[in-house]
Amino acid sequence: MNKISKETFKAGDFIFFEGDIETHFFIIESGSVSIFVKDKTGKKIEVARLSDGETFGEFALISQGARTASAQALTDVKVMKVSAEGYETMLNDLPLWASSMLRSFSKRLKQMNSNLKDLKSQ
Repeated sequence: MNKISKETFKAGDFIFFEGDIETHFFIIESGSVSIFVKDKTGKKIEVARLSDGETFGEFALISQGARTASAQALTDVKVMKVSAEGYETMLNDLPLWASSMLRSFSKRLKQMNSNLKDLKSQ
């Protein structure tokens, strides 16, 4: 398996689903992706809207568990798909990238907390 490969998705395509077991993540080259979960009633709750240069799918890779959210292309999307081995290589060879990814995690967690607070106040 390639450490890093390129993939494309059309607007509306699902990239992965909550609960999938996969050990890779994505870096968006171009386009926009919605990361979402569904509540108990099946209502879609957007966790993040990501675009060029941003990453997604890392949580399942790092936790070695199931996907915690779904990803859907909002526009035509070009991504780099990075395997677990590719991820390890990037962490070792690109410490600046690793730092950037951690900042992205932090930003998304803050946004998720804000979204949850908004839901509870409705």
